[in-house]
Amino acid sequence: MFLKEKALELLKANRREGFSRNFKKYYSYTSPDDVHFHQWFWDSCFHAIVLAELDLKMAVKELQTLFSIQTPEGFVPHIIFWKWRPGDLINRWWYLEVKESLPYHTAEIQPPVAGISLERIWKNTPDPSSFRDLVDRVYRYYIYLSTHRDPDRDGLVSIITPLESGMDMLPIYDLAMDNPEHDSLLQKKKVREMLITYKKLNWNTEKIFDLGIFDVEDVAFNTIFVLGLRGLYCVLSALKDPRAEEIKNLADRTEKAIVEKMWEHGDGIFYGLMHKKGKEIPLPIKTISSLFPLLLQIPEKMKSSLITYIRSEKHFFSRYPLPSVAMDEKGFGPLTHTRFLWRGTTWVNTNWFIWQGLKNSKEHELADEIAKRTQELIEKHGFCEFYDPFTGNPGKAMRNFGWSTLAALMSLS
Repeated sequence: MFLKEKALELLKANRREGFSRNFKKYYSYTSPDDVHFHQWFWDSCFHAIVLAELDLKMAVKELQTLFSIQTPEGFVPHIIFWKWRPGDLINRWWYLEVKESLPYHTAEIQPPVAGISLERIWKNTPDPSSFRDLVDRVYRYYIYLSTHRDPDRDGLVSIITPLESGMDMLPIYDLAMDNPEHDSLLQKKKVREMLITYKKLNWNTEKIFDLGIFDVEDVAFNTIFVLGLRGLYCVLSALKDPRAEEIKNLADRTEKAIVEKMWEHGDGIFYGLMHKKGKEIPLPIKTISSLFPLLLQIPEKMKSSLITYIRSEKHFFSRYPLPSVAMDEKGFGPLTHTRFLWRGTTWVNTNWFIWQGLKNSKEHELADEIAKRTQELIEKHGFCEFYDPFTGNPGKAMRNFGWSTLAALMSLS
């Protein structure tokens, strides 16, 4: 109970409310932390998930604010600049990530957690029809991803920059960008060059796919896509909305594609795919993303193999599990002494996903151990952005980080 109280206290402290001159709209959202002042897509969705349990009105406002600037085609960006701060206008990365005609939000997406958030809100509200407009917006968002981000029409959504994965510097993207030595500085340089090229194309998605610089079907992103679709399906079904069957079919199609195209029989794990010169090529590095299909309806042999990896002290079961990269991989590290994120650190949001997968798989003892060690990190160091998988030290991680409040939902059975 104490952890939930601390979580709500933090989410309220990080709350941003007011009137935006940029959009001529009122906003109410929770920022990731003091430094990351703006509204990030999947952070906001995670905040809504926690708030659905702790303060339902805040949860609804969170998603309504996020989707209030949705474009007519259904797109919702990964960062929204509701209010400028000194220095924002000269941020070199953000300048490259916006369209000239739409300078107040980025042109990228982030992992589609929104359907999961919507379902959590629906389960805790007595009147789901009261946010029917939000349901319609979330529906259009998933249709946008299905129609605009699947160029080879195989049911798997593609991302066009590593930033869209939410796991910016995950080593699998080094391979996709011809950086096999996992040089962090080189990777950052390559990503910046990519953004410069996309900026020149005014972030035209069709032209970007034609260019073929970065077209990756990520395991975690697509698993979250399926989970979001299933969450949306539950809400639409409750509302007796005829679009429910369409959404169910999309989820089934993507889940089938994950199993058939991303499973590597030899290694017994899932790998993302990149498209290069007309070929579909696996990205064979074991990362936290590889474990996400544990949350899906996959064959028992696949589930068993993923659980074996999670239990393994060679791969993912560190003192403070689960590291974002398997510990035996060449691309593992650097850790919390740098800001090169997702190279091996432990994150609460990914732990929350895997914890659920273990619970669904009846692996209650292992799930409880991960929940216990995750909550131990919070008790020792507070709600931080990430942690060292060996010592638990957060190093250069942001403090008072919103999505780490998910730990409050990781109950012991």
